[in-house]
Amino acid sequence: MPFDLPAGWVKASLNDVAVCLDYRRKPINSAEREKRIEGKGPTQLFPYYGATQQQGWIDDYLFDEDLVLLGEDGVPFFDLLRAKAYWVSGKTWVNNHAHVFKAVLTSCAFLVHYLNVFDYSGRVVGATRSKLNQARALDIPVALPRLPNSTASSPRWMS
Repeated sequence: MPFDLPAGWVKASLNDVAVCLDYRRKPINSAEREKRIEGKGPTQLFPYYGATQQQGWIDDYLFDEDLVLLGEDGVPFFDLLRAKAYWVSGKTWVNNHAHVFKAVLTSCAFLVHYLNVFDYSGRVVGATRSKLNQARALDIPVALPRLPNSTASSPRWMS
């Protein structure tokens, strides 16, 4: 952590506070999506998300829950005023340009804010197109208050 933690707070990683669901994401090109949605009404369509925003619509979904999406590539990682992460909810499809996280020890709102102000220096690679690989995303440090009633049997980062 580039700062001292408040008394009682602990250093965790993104992997400790959220479940990575990248294995469930699936890219589909725009031509295929157009074929799939042709002739279907709004009630039959679901948002299709990419690195930084919704990319269109599709006729099926992969997820049906609150999730935090963190861009993998093509993201303005070093622009402090632009989003790198965002919160999606409900029935959605996510392509392979966004990491997918389900918050478990924190809220989606906190996680989105934290990932949008985090300093990605030394974490992304690529000369022309910045990329944050899964391993580098999972070990992003996250500061958390100690959970109530934590004991010696708590996870390693809680002690």
